[in-house]
Amino acid sequence: MTRNSATTNRWRAAAVLSAALGMAACASDVPPPTAQLGAASQAVQEAERANALQYAPVALQSARDKLAAADKAMRADERTRARRLAEEARVDAELATVTSQRAVTQQAAAAVRQSATPTTPQSATAPNAAPGAAPVYSGSTLGTLPATGSGASGSSYPAPSAVPPAPAGSLGTSTGNSWGYSYPEVRQ
Repeated sequence: MTRNSATTNRWRAAAVLSAALGMAACASDVPPPTAQLGAASQAVQEAERANALQYAPVALQSARDKLAAADKAMRADERTRARRLAEEARVDAELATVTSQRAVTQQAAAAVRQSATPTTPQSATAPNAAPGAAPVYSGSTLGTLPATGSGASGSSYPAPSAVPPAPAGSLGTSTGNSWGYSYPEVRQ
């Protein structure tokens, strides 16, 4: 054996040894996924408290199955697989929780809508109101004011207009009304 081949063999042996040590180090570098398993377990318990068995049974069962598989992988020292399964179990449990909370919220909203809806529909205008009359809400009584004339509720006051009429010949002058309000001068 020559000196060159001995050196080459040493380098090869060193390379193989370092590769083997590197692979062994990588195998033990994956820490146990205890945090992920704990988070998944808590998420499953929260889903159960949120009534997911009733509202999201498929997602809850999937979370339980994946959590059990993660525990089994952990016992078999398959840490990477256990971590992945634990994270999937947590996500499935969170989905079950949110789905359950959504269903409960929708039921509560439907109950509120049903209690807020009157049992008999009421018209916004009185049955004997004049066509074109605006709805008027007076206290708890529902009535309308006719377009002109006296009020339907027994009032003898005329229906209000948007602007009181100006006195004849007052255009171009600044004059007031009976309430003491002065209109600005209008020029044509």
